Amino acid sequence: MNRKKEITKAYKERRASGGVYTITNTQNGKYLLGHAADLNSVRNRFQFAQTTGLVVHPKMKQDWEQQGPQAFKLEILEELEPQPGQNASEFLADLKMLEELWQDKLELQKAY
Repeated sequence: MNRKKEITKAYKERRASGGVYTITNTQNGKYLLGHAADLNSVRNRFQFAQTTGLVVHPKMKQDWEQQGPQAFKLEILEELEPQPGQNASEFLADLKMLEELWQDKLELQKAY
């Protein structure tokens, strides 16, 4: 098998985990709560935004521009793997429910 096929096969076989995360402004405590089916993509997107200075989410734009990207941190609150036989929409529904549970837990804090 050639190298390209090996990389493609490894990518397709990787086990992506989803979950709930926050992006928090460490200077004022405001946070954005979200969920994603692939937490690695969230980590990569956040790291790219910090490196380039591009805002990670429109709701954070003003704080991002005033305080800089280094004022923000990404925190994974809970990870979840798809169950065997679970399709993508069912997995996303589970993640949405998990995010709602976290919203109830974090209700007293500042949200964007």
